[in-house]
Amino acid sequence: MTTQIRRIPATSGRDTSTTATVASPHSNGHRAEDGYTAPTAEDRAVEAAIAVLRGYGYGIAMRCLDCRRPITSAASLARMRGPRCAAKAVGR
Repeated sequence: MTTQIRRIPATSGRDTSTTATVASPHSNGHRAEDGYTAPTAEDRAVEAAIAVLRGYGYGIAMRCLDCRRPITSAASLARMRGPRCAAKAVGR
């Protein structure tokens, strides 16, 4: 198979190049198909608020859904269960 390239005369507002440039819309090299998504404005605001809290010696904590003990680990906060209750919940 042969590929044909059509040459179009340059007009005002057009580049004179006949070759197409393929550039990623993301100049930082992170692409959504690689599993990367840029942080949203809300994500950045939450991170900034957490940084301010930590600067004053505070942190984020909540209570485990099952045993009501306080949890502070990021992984525990994400699953809303402490490590002991999470291990027990796997078998449920």
